[in-house]
Amino acid sequence: AHGRTVVAEQDGRILGFTTLAGEPPEGALAMMFVEPDAIGRGVGRLLFEHTVARARRSGFVRLTIDADPNAEPFYTAMGAVRIGSTPSGSVPGRALPLLELGLVGRRAD
Repeated sequence: AHGRTVVAEQDGRILGFTTLAGEPPEGALAMMFVEPDAIGRGVGRLLFEHTVARARRSGFVRLTIDADPNAEPFYTAMGAVRIGSTPSGSVPGRALPLLELGLVGRRAD
């Protein structure tokens, strides 16, 4: 949707992106990707915080995240909590952590 994708770039090189899906009041952080060599440089945090701020301004009160298992610690550090698991859409038999991020009462960016 228009205005729901955010791209991080440096010197013309894409470092990562996020997409926000759904309609308020509930949505999903549909995709988030950071180039492996950009991990640990704050790119993910900036993308995540920007997307959460935009979601709040748009009237979302809750986001779900189907997380890669390796990214779960990042999302929990950002305030998300695990609420279950969901089947992977790309790897048969694989379950992904299902996380939730409440936006009510979170600091506006």
